[in-house]
Amino acid sequence: MLKSFIINNLNSDLHRLLLTAQRYPDIDMPYAVSQIEALRKVKDKIPSWFNPALQFPPSLSLEQSSSEAAAAYKSALFSGQIMADLTGGMGIDSFFWSKSFDKVHYVEQSEQLCRVAQHNFEVLSANGITVHHFDAASFLAQNTTRFDLVYLDPARRDQQKNKVFLLSDCTPNIVELMNEIFKHTDQILLKTAPMLDIALAVKDLKKVSKIWVCALNNECKEVLYLIDNKSVMSENEVEIHTVNLHTGMVNFQFTKAEELNAPIHLGVPQNYLYEPDTALLKAGAFKSFASRYGLNKLHTHTHLYTSDQFIPEIPARSFKIIDVVKYSADTVKSVIKDSKANIAVRNFPDTVQEMRKKLKLADGGHYYLFGATILEDKKVILVCEKVISGINNT
Repeated sequence: MLKSFIINNLNSDLHRLLLTAQRYPDIDMPYAVSQIEALRKVKDKIPSWFNPALQFPPSLSLEQSSSEAAAAYKSALFSGQIMADLTGGMGIDSFFWSKSFDKVHYVEQSEQLCRVAQHNFEVLSANGITVHHFDAASFLAQNTTRFDLVYLDPARRDQQKNKVFLLSDCTPNIVELMNEIFKHTDQILLKTAPMLDIALAVKDLKKVSKIWVCALNNECKEVLYLIDNKSVMSENEVEIHTVNLHTGMVNFQFTKAEELNAPIHLGVPQNYLYEPDTALLKAGAFKSFASRYGLNKLHTHTHLYTSDQFIPEIPARSFKIIDVVKYSADTVKSVIKDSKANIAVRNFPDTVQEMRKKLKLADGGHYYLFGATILEDKKVILVCEKVISGINNT
């Protein structure tokens, strides 16, 4: 009955359902509404789990859980006989790990999440997963199994439920736990919040051999660190990959050494403008990106790039520059002859909202305006049209 009710009310007004709960005496309405709300989120985030027979935990667990695209990408990077997911959560990652490993140990300190995960694994016929109700440290203390890989996605909320991102503030503290984990494996894969500074993380983790910066729809979703107990790499030798999760492809690869040594050419706006992928900017490939594709950078601190001839298949949004004008409403409107435009700012004193108000423009339309600082610290408006080609022009 509950399953049918959820299916029949997937598009209903949830507030109204709660107000009319007395009409459905056999339905636990708060629970049903929470499941409908979760299914609505799951439909886009984890489409293969869009199933009313599954159970969904509190929204906070769903918030931090990997998307299907991210979980599937991770599971394709590694394979083997046995691995451990020390921060099981909703079980999304464990479920996808079970497609690449013969046996997966799901470890979770929340008894409720363990029950939910066990139920869902059974519904999904994920028979290679064993559920353990332990915190990470306790599980390791009693474990005698050797793992091909250990995965962690530490909780990024403190005791007051505030968001945190420093490794030392997350639970479990990977830096403190690392030596114990290395008694059971030589490889650790760590997922962190995009906000965490990559250079700081590499310094704290010490044995990082590879990094993946993953973005979906040009939004950075997660950063993955492979920590290898046998690694002798210096921080400057670590491979950094930027990933488009929509395609599952690495679209740029570099090292910090390459970035440090890359020549940088500054120049005035030419015919084409490039706005690098979010993942690439997060990874810090500012000079190596320009050098690799033969681009000029508009300013040392403005992460926009330009070229005379169009360069296809570049990991960036690409634009044709129509004009470069002063920052004034009259000047801009003399070029675009329209009352709306898509606006962005890069190294610019005003926000998008302030710029839109000053230029008296509505959102949308055919034109793209970039408020930016260029050579000689000039503040200008780059009036552009999108180039519908390349690999990331959404």
